Amino acid sequence: MPNIRLLILTLFFIPLTLLALEPAKLVQVEAPSITLEAPKPVIPPADTAPPRAQMVDEVSGDDLKIPHEREEIARLQIYLDQQDFGPGVLDGKMGTFTKMAIEAYNKKFGRKDSEWDKVKEDSKQQVPNLYATAIVPEVVTKFVDTSFRWGSNRGYQSTRKDMPYRSVAEFMAERYHTTEDFLKLINGKKLIDNAGIRTAMRVPNVEPFRIEIMAHGRTYKSDPILSSRWAVIDTKQFQIRVYEPLEPISPTAPATELGNSELPSTPETPAEKPIRISIVNSPDPGSPRAMIVEDDPEPEQNLTIHDEHRATIVAAYPITPGKPQFIRYGTWTMKNSIEFPTWRFDDSLLKTGQRSTTSLTIPAGPNNPVGVHWMGLSRPGIGIHGTNRPDKIGRGRSAGCIRMANWDATKLPKIIRPGATVIIK
Repeated sequence: MPNIRLLILTLFFIPLTLLALEPAKLVQVEAPSITLEAPKPVIPPADTAPPRAQMVDEVSGDDLKIPHEREEIARLQIYLDQQDFGPGVLDGKMGTFTKMAIEAYNKKFGRKDSEWDKVKEDSKQQVPNLYATAIVPEVVTKFVDTSFRWGSNRGYQSTRKDMPYRSVAEFMAERYHTTEDFLKLINGKKLIDNAGIRTAMRVPNVEPFRIEIMAHGRTYKSDPILSSRWAVIDTKQFQIRVYEPLEPISPTAPATELGNSELPSTPETPAEKPIRISIVNSPDPGSPRAMIVEDDPEPEQNLTIHDEHRATIVAAYPITPGKPQFIRYGTWTMKNSIEFPTWRFDDSLLKTGQRSTTSLTIPAGPNNPVGVHWMGLSRPGIGIHGTNRPDKIGRGRSAGCIRMANWDATKLPKIIRPGATVIIK
């Protein structure tokens, strides 16, 4: 009997024990030990790898695929720009100024205007890296004021201490001879719109225009070599060309300033047509120097001591000339060369060409309408100067002066100096 009772108790408690252990058993089943493997990286095939100039615009999420042709034009522009044959803004577009820069560059080395392949070859050798990485410098805070109101409110501008850039993007675009749109093309809109101190960005691989090393009122004096050169301003072609004489110019040569009259003539009636020979360095290291042989024009063309056939071209840049009614054609002398000029705003002078007694003084700065460099001529009120709209060079007219991009205007003191002749035609 006791054994039967013990058997009954045993059969009763065994299920209870199993029930008590069941939760632990369920936990073990639901949480087994699992070893996770890291996902293998997906390596695209070589033929689908992104090209060198591909980036991602963080705003749109789209790939920034820059056309190969546009990059090659940009390479050509960068090369010409660094050789002092300015193509205008560096934007990878084959415009009129790029074509004119190629022709002027070829002329320097005695080539035909149409020899583009040689210039392209030069650019590939000299500009292997199309882009450089630039860091926005801390000095940007000195030249950028986002509250500056750009426009034609001269009264407001005359109350300011300067005429600064409006954004870091504008500062960096001018620094690297390009446009904000091109910076956005090669970097993405978000990066450029939000750029600040120490932001890294792609830029055209050129020597930067360093506005911070300029000084208010600094002047450049005459120079024995640079002042013997002359500039020809072609108001039809929208270009300024600087020439080096093949023969020394006599210090007793006439220096008459002719205004709107004809240029002086130098009679030349030799028995045979003269030939001018010039030896200039080739752009290719180690290659022979180029020889330029040019026949002088016929005597009836009225040669002058500053005739283009008697010189080697050393630089050329795009310009915006004055309005036709205000252009002062003729031969003038460069009188001064000044950094960070102020601008005398005279509404009457701009509209009629006549100076009045009422004017405003617009302070210096990169957004001053005369830019950051002024080269005054012997004709009062007329000069060669920078601009606050480099993208508009060649697309508009000034009141009477000659406008250039700031980065081009600041190169001129290394190329031509006061005392030089300036011919406006």
